Amino acid sequence: MVKVKTHPWDPSDHIVDGEDVLAYLQVITEEEYDPKVTPFLLNCIARSKGVAEIARVTLNEPSADQRSVTVTTTAGASTTIPIAPDVDSDAILQALSPRPAVKPVHT
Repeated sequence: MVKVKTHPWDPSDHIVDGEDVLAYLQVITEEEYDPKVTPFLLNCIARSKGVAEIARVTLNEPSADQRSVTVTTTAGASTTIPIAPDVDSDAILQALSPRPAVKPVHT
């Protein structure tokens, strides 16, 4: 019988740049949000190499039902992603902030 050697698979190993981080952030939108999965994926982002390419994170909260996060990479790409109401703002800032984060903007 042939023995097969396996290795643990960790999603954070596959988040290698800012674009990968932005792709993983799609789980915090209202359509994709899952309270059981989102904390795990935010943790994967925080442990990844790709998080080092995040230059700026801004939480936009003009009202309780209209929340978004704007993420700018070191390459200059900027994307605004709507956030599900139940997503913890502090968890997002912690996962995406290798540098100091910008606190919520209330307009």
